[in-house]
Amino acid sequence: MDYRNQSQMQNIFVTGATGVLGARVLMEILLTTHACVYCLSRAAEPSQAQADIERMLAVYDPQGSLAEHLWRVIPVIGDVSQANLGLSSDVYQELAHSMDLVIHSAANVSLMASFEKLSPVNLDGTQRIVDFCLQGGASLLFVSSFSVIGDHLYHPVTLLESQLDIGQGFEDLGYERSKFSAEQLVRKASEQGLRWSIVRPGNIWGDSETGCYPLFETKVRGIYYEMIRALVETGYSYPSEEDFDISPVDYVARASLYVAMNPSRCCYQTYHLTNPKPVNFNQLVGLIRGHGYRVRELSQEDYFGALYEERMVRDGRPYHSAFTDLLTLFLADTDLEEQAKWDTSAIDALLADTDIRCARSDQRLMSRYLDYAARRNWIASVDKQGPLASLTDEVHTKVFMDELFEQTLAG
Repeated sequence: MDYRNQSQMQNIFVTGATGVLGARVLMEILLTTHACVYCLSRAAEPSQAQADIERMLAVYDPQGSLAEHLWRVIPVIGDVSQANLGLSSDVYQELAHSMDLVIHSAANVSLMASFEKLSPVNLDGTQRIVDFCLQGGASLLFVSSFSVIGDHLYHPVTLLESQLDIGQGFEDLGYERSKFSAEQLVRKASEQGLRWSIVRPGNIWGDSETGCYPLFETKVRGIYYEMIRALVETGYSYPSEEDFDISPVDYVARASLYVAMNPSRCCYQTYHLTNPKPVNFNQLVGLIRGHGYRVRELSQEDYFGALYEERMVRDGRPYHSAFTDLLTLFLADTDLEEQAKWDTSAIDALLADTDIRCARSDQRLMSRYLDYAARRNWIASVDKQGPLASLTDEVHTKVFMDELFEQTLAG
C-alpha cells in the first residue's frame, strides 16, 4: 500500500525502531508515506541512535534503496521506562503536540524474565506512551502479542480478535502476562479519550520476499532461528503435530501500518497478525528436509531423554543450544500440547481489498529463509551440514547453560 497521496499524517513517533519488527515497520513508513519519523532510542547520543537505526534498516534493505529517505528519520534520545520518556519537559510537550500517530513496538521480549522484571518496559512503559498520546491527541497503534492467550494455549479454544480476557492464567508466564496487562491499560484509556488500535503478531520470521532477518544485529535471540540451527546442527528432531505459526515480518509490518493508517476503520479494534494457515511442527521439519538437510526423527522420549542426560553429542561434546536447553526446561516434563487457535477473520476482511497477504508456509518460503540463514553463516549450507550429532550410552548430569537465563530469547 502506498499512503503518500492518501494520508494527512505528517509526523509519526515510533518506539522499538531497532527491533525485529520495528525496523521493518520503519522501512514501510519510509517507502509508503511522506511522514517524518521520530524514533525513540536509548542510545547515548543522536549520532549513535542514527547509526543503530540505519544498521537495522540495512538488514531489510541491503541494496540501500532507503538512502534517499533517511533524512526523515529523527532520533529522539529517551527511554519508555523513565518518566516523560526520559525527555525534558519542553521536548516532551513539543513532540507530544506534534505527532499524528504513535506506533509502540518497544518491549522486553525475554521469555525467561519474570513479570516484575518485564513490567518497567512492557507495562509502565506502555502507560507512559498512553500518557504521551493523551497529552497531544495522537492515535496509538500498540503492538501486543498472540501470547496474551496465556495458559489457554493448551486448551482447545479459538481466541477471537475481539477477545482479551477469556479466563486464561499466567503462572510462570511473565512475558505473556505483561502483554495482557498492557492491553488492558490501553483499552481502559478509551475512557480518557485515547484512540487506539492493537495488533497481535505471531511468530515473526524473516521477510517473505528476501528472507532477510536480523540474525546478528540485535541482542534479541530469535528462538525460531535458534530452533533451525539446532535441527541442522544435530540432525535430530522429534514428532509433534502442534500448530506452528510462521508470520513473515513484511506481512506483519505492512498489516500493522495499514491498521495504523486507517484509524476511522480500525479505531478500538484488535487484529491477529498470525498466519491464517499454520503448518504443524512435523510439516515444518519436513520443509527443512525438503530443502536438503538431513534431520532424523527420534521418539519424544528418546529425544528429550538424550538432551536431559547429555547423550546427544556433537564434536565430542554434549550438544547445547538456547533452543534445546529451553526445550528441556519447559517441555519435556509436561504432557501439555498446544491446542489453541487464533481467529483472523477481522484482519482478513480488512485487508481483502489490498495487496497485503501473508505468504504461505510452503517449501518456497522455508527455502528462502534457510538460504538466507546459510548466507549469513547462521547455519551451514546443505552441502556442509555435517558432522551431525550422535547418541551415546554415557549419561551425564544435565547442566543448563548459565547464560540461558541472561539471554533475551524472543518468541
